Amino acid sequence: MKRWFLPRDVQALLDAVALAAGGAVLLDPDGRLVGQAGDVAAANRALPVRCGETQATLLLPPPAGEGVGVVAAAALERMAAARLAIDDLASATRTLWWQQNLVFSSGGLLRHGFGDRDINRWLLDRLAGLQLQTVVVCMWDGAILEVAGGVLPAGLRAGDDVPASALAAQVLAAGEPIAFVVQDGSGAPELGIAVEPGQPCLMVPLRSADSVLGLVMLARRRGEGAFGAGEVKLVQLLADLLSVGIVNRSLVGEAEHTARLLREIELAAEIQRRLFPPQVARSGGLEIAAHCRPVTQVGGDGFLQRRLAGGTLLLGVVDLTGHGIAVALALAALYARLDALADAVETPARLLQLVNDQLTQGEFNWYTMATAVIAFADPDSGRFTVATAAHPRAFVRRAGGRIDVLEASGLPLGVRAGEQYPLQEGRLEAGDLLVLHSDGISEATGHGSDLFGVDGLHRALEPGFASASAALAAVLDSVAAFTGGAPAIDDQTIMIVRKAEAAGE
Repeated sequence: MKRWFLPRDVQALLDAVALAAGGAVLLDPDGRLVGQAGDVAAANRALPVRCGETQATLLLPPPAGEGVGVVAAAALERMAAARLAIDDLASATRTLWWQQNLVFSSGGLLRHGFGDRDINRWLLDRLAGLQLQTVVVCMWDGAILEVAGGVLPAGLRAGDDVPASALAAQVLAAGEPIAFVVQDGSGAPELGIAVEPGQPCLMVPLRSADSVLGLVMLARRRGEGAFGAGEVKLVQLLADLLSVGIVNRSLVGEAEHTARLLREIELAAEIQRRLFPPQVARSGGLEIAAHCRPVTQVGGDGFLQRRLAGGTLLLGVVDLTGHGIAVALALAALYARLDALADAVETPARLLQLVNDQLTQGEFNWYTMATAVIAFADPDSGRFTVATAAHPRAFVRRAGGRIDVLEASGLPLGVRAGEQYPLQEGRLEAGDLLVLHSDGISEATGHGSDLFGVDGLHRALEPGFASASAALAAVLDSVAAFTGGAPAIDDQTIMIVRKAEAAGE
């Protein structure tokens, strides 16, 4: 049974709806009670809430609803989609972590055939919930597409060469997925498969770093729902992880004494490369420059930067204790949660509260501690809000030289359920800098075990800077000069957000 809703996910929303409408009751697709609030006896007007291909029911008192009801139902549909995505990602990530560590720690298993058949089975097991009619996994050597496996239609077998259709060639060239539905009376066979008019299909590439190893084609039965954006994102993530498994397997034959190290570095580095946004960006009047320097090839630090659905910028720096592949996968899982929930909340404090409450359920316990500082910023006005979970405090370096430290903070993520994270507000004026960083910057060690410190960070930003990138370079140069080339003892991550003086600057 799919968990469309959990009471802890929806109770706050039901409470808010009850305040506006008088009462609210939510039933799952099987008619069982999920949660309720307010005057439930009067809640007898049913509003459908779509959960995948089925429907839940929201009950409100009449005439609550054309305004409150429609908005509440839309919010619940988004929460149901997010819940499914989180559950699927949690399951896939936990299992992958176990499988990869099993592979890395057992040369015997590698030698005895962790091959194409096992990798393909791993993908098919995770696609089972999508109710697919056809799954075709093809490998690509730059000239020929060869069927590697899948749930194949009659007449197609593993080892067959198939022609690359125009859509397949586009996926291989661009390295991006394509979801499509063949219209009546049009279209040719795709990868040797006779696709019926009205049949929903999806092609995703098997990507590894800058190359494409092949592709996966999925097809549902004619008349079933087209592949949504969430499903495309999930299938592409699974395909990316499948690609990592394929690349890892190919490393085994190079040298047995280096196979474990090469596999771990390749997997974790690839995940982190895909995880991090661009280091330099511009949105409205805000310039963003960020840098993450892990103490080893795979670290536990990361930064976030993307535009939310409402136009606000999500910015942040996160830090997980430890290094290596287990931490890299935990960081990917944490990113997935932050990304899935960010569009559904109004403040970074609420985002940290939701993620913290989910982590305290014990679904992810591979790492000992996670800290974070998250900001929501308006790219035009420069207004921002910040929430901190036991992370080095963000601060604003004003154009005139004053330093405003955002002191309030809560506990690390995943430590205590129900933790409240204080929300702090501010506004960037022309030339101001908002600085988010990890403790690897402030705790960089120089001669005599002296620490660079927050004061060193403030001093590095004393001069005026014409861009966020120039300010970031000044900090990194100052840290390097202070340490004198000594090896870092922790990951060093910093993000600087600058309000430009003019729109065209």
